[in-house]
Amino acid sequence: MAGDLQKTEKPTPERRRKAREQGTFARARDAGGIVAGLAALAALAALSDSMIDAIRAFALRCFRSPLEVVHGNGQAPMQHAFLVLGAVVLPPASAAALGAIATGLVEAGFQPRFDLVMPNWGRLNPSAKIKNMVAPGHVMFELALALARVGVVGYVVFATVSSDFGTLSRLASASLPGAGAEALAIVGRIALRASLALATLAAADYIMSRRRVEEQLMMSRQEIKDEHKQLEGDPRVKARLKARARERLKRALVKQVKKSDVVVTNPTHVSVALRYRPREGAPVVTAKGYDEIALHIRTLAKENGINVIRSPALARALASRVRVGRTIPVDLYAAVAEVLAFVYRLRGRRWS
Repeated sequence: MAGDLQKTEKPTPERRRKAREQGTFARARDAGGIVAGLAALAALAALSDSMIDAIRAFALRCFRSPLEVVHGNGQAPMQHAFLVLGAVVLPPASAAALGAIATGLVEAGFQPRFDLVMPNWGRLNPSAKIKNMVAPGHVMFELALALARVGVVGYVVFATVSSDFGTLSRLASASLPGAGAEALAIVGRIALRASLALATLAAADYIMSRRRVEEQLMMSRQEIKDEHKQLEGDPRVKARLKARARERLKRALVKQVKKSDVVVTNPTHVSVALRYRPREGAPVVTAKGYDEIALHIRTLAKENGINVIRSPALARALASRVRVGRTIPVDLYAAVAEVLAFVYRLRGRRWS
């Protein structure tokens, strides 16, 4: 019994699903910000020319048309300013937002749970947080990760500035457009390299988070047994299992009914499909079913041009006594032979 209570088993899919719904899943805390930053940099790089052109055109308009302000039409420059601001800010901001949302969906999956937004006083309980904070392994990892972030960003800035120091020293004598473009290029390289370095640290953080979540979700054998019993007793689970079983059965019935010669019905609650091949020695029950399945068998028979014969007593006897794939018993030969002979006469075939 003690072994059944030890958490030695991997979490079941149901346990993972419930944990994910409650917000417990592996995540890297900086992943959203890093991806958002990279997305914004990509948008700036792709649209930098159009953004610079928009800013230049706005500046020239302001300097070339000062009479709009002098004559009291101060709304025109403001309107143009907002348009330029939108053209410059909205694309990188939208790219950053989409990147952050995509990162959240990758980590958490699509979980539209509005109840998680509501206040939950249980989450404010500091005991679990304090326990994690004072855990030696957790403290050392957090400290190492924080120092690594600072060190990585500092090294990237130092290395980039050192490699481009000659270029920076010549910017004072360069033209304004050339100096601005070169400065933006250097800043962009710093941001890109720092983001990629931080992404590596975020990957390490995700791996550690995944490990902690796996340990937290570990189950005992007794918990797995209890979960299995609970799922078996869940009406919704039972209904899903029955629906899937019915669908599988209906798909299998298609082939079975197509091979049949006749369907004998109750006519409303029972349907039995029969096939007769001389080499098999006796007629064989190819399919049978009750209620919904019986109706489905009759529908398939009509779709495939198979005769449906109403014979309540024979249908009930075949359904209760003969398994699918087995030949009929000797005492039902005469009744089945009469049905098959009638069907063959309708089709113009010989009974042999």
